[in-house]
Amino acid sequence: MGCCLSTSRDNRSAYATQAATEERRPEAPSRGASSTAAAAAAIPSNSARVVIRSSPDHLPLNENFNAPIRRHVWYSKRRLWNRAQLDQERKEFFETRVTGKPEIWAALSAAISLMQTGDLTTAQSIIDAAGVTVPTGDLCQGVYDEQGVLYRLPQCIVSDPENLVKSNLGEDDFDTDDGKLSLDEESGDELIADDAERRRDEKGKVSERDLIRVKARLSDRGGPDMVVTVGKTQNVAYIARKLQQEAEVCQTRHMSYIS
Repeated sequence: MGCCLSTSRDNRSAYATQAATEERRPEAPSRGASSTAAAAAAIPSNSARVVIRSSPDHLPLNENFNAPIRRHVWYSKRRLWNRAQLDQERKEFFETRVTGKPEIWAALSAAISLMQTGDLTTAQSIIDAAGVTVPTGDLCQGVYDEQGVLYRLPQCIVSDPENLVKSNLGEDDFDTDDGKLSLDEESGDELIADDAERRRDEKGKVSERDLIRVKARLSDRGGPDMVVTVGKTQNVAYIARKLQQEAEVCQTRHMSYIS
């Protein structure tokens, strides 16, 4: 005698729904995991955001940036230099330094002399041995000692101009490059104004309120200091001419203004 199992249509429908739900349930974690992975990929991690790079430009605080020295190239625009004038100018420059350390000035003088002959290697070794740093490699742009003291060098001291003349010229002028003045730098109108001012001084027509006293010290004599009275509007070239007249300095004598 056989038996059979019969179920209603509603029971079969509920069973099918439950089975379908159980079959889809394992997919939910994988779908959630893929969403989590996509979100993690979209948000960069700390290790990907933070990049630490070491730059060679970051020097310790106890070290100064230094560059290899190089030759300074320039053209003289206000004065024509010859060899004798440049040699004398450099000699007087290093002999009249009153600031900084003497040993640093001596090292710079020796290095510049070697640079004139093209021996940059030996010049660099002298600069390094003296503890001098040249941030740009150009001596005209400033050099520093180990204490950070600045040493300024005019371009006529560091190197020869490209338009150096071969013949000797008259030396009755003042340097114009690097903060120095020249007697022949002025235009004709300025010279005429100076002549008129000089004539007014001689005739006593200048008001005393417009006069100032200028004290100057000549390096070729021990003293006393020279004191000249000039107008407030006069320039340094006029003062130099007046000093040259009152001190009876020869016209061919080379004079430099050192502030």
